[in-house]
Amino acid sequence: MLDTLRQWGCDIDAALERFVEDEDFYWECYNILFQGQELGELEEHLNKGEVEDAFICAHGMKGTIGNLGLTPLFELLSPMVEILRAGKLDGVQEQFELLKQSWEEYKTLCK
Repeated sequence: MLDTLRQWGCDIDAALERFVEDEDFYWECYNILFQGQELGELEEHLNKGEVEDAFICAHGMKGTIGNLGLTPLFELLSPMVEILRAGKLDGVQEQFELLKQSWEEYKTLCK
């Protein structure tokens, strides 16, 4: 399964270094991320126009995704975080839709 993530452009080798080569722990964290409610919470904050709460949620997700080496998701989330950091919502919804689509792919990819 790690090879599948590599083929999808993920930096698994660097991620495993952060996880001290503990693949079981990596998968535990991966599953926690995709079973969690963060994406739904982010969507809710965006729909309500709660920029600060959306930023906090997106920033936390970005850190977790970065630690897991999920580069394509990280690259979708990073511009959103910067727009939200600036207190704006311009273009965030379009970026969120791309993130949401990719999120679902990653969620089912390694089951």
